[in-house]
Amino acid sequence: MEEDHLTLGGLWVIAAGTIASAVSASLDREAEGLNLIGNSLQASGNALTANGARTALDLSGSLIQSSGNTTIVYSILADLKREDRLNLVIKGNLLQALGGSINFSDTFHISPSILNAYKRNGELLEVIGNSLQAIAAGKEKQGIESRQLEAAGSWIQAIGAVIVALAETKKQQTNLLNVHKAGGRPRL
Repeated sequence: MEEDHLTLGGLWVIAAGTIASAVSASLDREAEGLNLIGNSLQASGNALTANGARTALDLSGSLIQSSGNTTIVYSILADLKREDRLNLVIKGNLLQALGGSINFSDTFHISPSILNAYKRNGELLEVIGNSLQAIAAGKEKQGIESRQLEAAGSWIQAIGAVIVALAETKKQQTNLLNVHKAGGRPRL
């Protein structure tokens, strides 16, 4: 039960972080502080979900995603040349996409249900969003304007993160309700 609380809390922290980063991507370059907060929240949320992981794949995926967020945080904080910063942003987003793909692949062993379908689709949206953000950074590195692509990728990731958090919240509420109906008491 404690793992469920860590996972749920982590998913909502991730959702908040992805929204902050998406808002930052939708604003001008002066909103980099909001992106720093967003990626810091995402890294922390992924670490929480890693602590609540039930499988080795889930643990690995969450840790890889967290390392991707940490890479982006470093790219914001460090005094780097533009090209080095963009390289780190590309790598950070690709690490997040890789970790998300691992988490997505780990959902195929769970029972089919509408909530699990929402979770799978949300995780897939997160992977797509991270991939679009990596492509946007690659285009920017080549001197091609890519703010709209970056913003679209950020919002797709955020929508996916919120869907995953909502699906997990509903799943845990349903599990608690079933325990209560059966006359049992959930462990706290």
